[in-house]
Amino acid sequence: MSATTSRRWTSLSKGQAFSIHLMLSILIFSSLVAVMFLWWFPGELFFLDGGWQGLKLVALVDLVLGPALTLLLYKPGKPKLVMDMSLIAAFQIAALAYGFYATHQQRVVAVVYADRNFTTLSASAVENAKIELHNKNVQAQNIFDLDDRKPAMVLTPEPGPGEFNQYVHELLNGYPEPHERIDQFVKRGPEHAKILSERAVTRENLESIGADVHIDAAVEKGGFNKEDIEIHHFKARYAKGLVIFSQSEQSILDFVPIDWNELNEQKTAELEGSDTKSPDIEDEGKATLAESDEQ
Repeated sequence: MSATTSRRWTSLSKGQAFSIHLMLSILIFSSLVAVMFLWWFPGELFFLDGGWQGLKLVALVDLVLGPALTLLLYKPGKPKLVMDMSLIAAFQIAALAYGFYATHQQRVVAVVYADRNFTTLSASAVENAKIELHNKNVQAQNIFDLDDRKPAMVLTPEPGPGEFNQYVHELLNGYPEPHERIDQFVKRGPEHAKILSERAVTRENLESIGADVHIDAAVEKGGFNKEDIEIHHFKARYAKGLVIFSQSEQSILDFVPIDWNELNEQKTAELEGSDTKSPDIEDEGKATLAESDEQ
C-alpha cells in the first residue's frame, strides 16, 4: 500500500471506516446468499437442509463481528492503525473462508428416493459413504455422471427376490444406509413412475393420521392439479414431512414439513376423546400413527 493510500485510509472518521467495512461485508455476504440459493440449497431445501443454519454462522462473522471490530478499534491517526485493520481483515477472511468451506461441505448434492422416502444427501455424507464403501472394497459412482442437475435426482433400487437377506446383512455390517448407497444409485426417471405410485401415501392414510389438512392447504396454496399429484415421505437434516409429487413431470412440487410428534399427540387425543369410534377403529388409527412416526 502506498503512503498516499495509507494516509487516505487512516484519515477516515470512525463512522466512515465502519460504513465502508460494512458495505464490503454486505457485498461478500450477498454473493454467498446467491450461491446458496441457486446451487447449494435450492428452493425450500435452504430452510429444510441446513442452508439457513450455515448462513447464520457466516452472517455472524461477516456482518457483525468484522465491522464491530473496526468500530471498536479504528481511530484516525492511531499508530499502527494499518496493521490493526490488516489483522482484522485477515481474521475476517479466514473466518469467512472456513464458513464458506463448512457450508459447501453441507450443500445438498442429491435427493435420493430410497426405503420409500425422499431423503436429502449432503456432500459430506457422500464423502463418508465413499470411505465406508472403500473399506468394503466396493467401487462408488460419481453421482453427477448419473444426473448433472443440482441437486441430482437419483434412486436406490429396492432389493429384488432373494436379495433381502443380503440387504439386511449389509445394513448391519457397516455399509452405508440405503439413501447413501452411491454404488447402487440410478438416475430417477419416468421408468420409475410405477414403483413410486405403488409406494405413495394413500388419501385414507393421510386422513387417519391427520396430515390431510396440511397437504390440502399446500395443494391449494400451490395451485397444483389434484389429479396429477402423489404424496410421499421425505427426510431432511432439519425437517421431516411429506412431499407433493407430480406424476406427469416426475418431480417434487413442494415439501410440506410436519411435526409428527405433535400430529400424533393431536390425533391420539381425538381418538381417545371420541365416543363414536369403535375400539377396533381406534386401535387401527393408533397403529397407523406409530407407523408414520417411524417414517
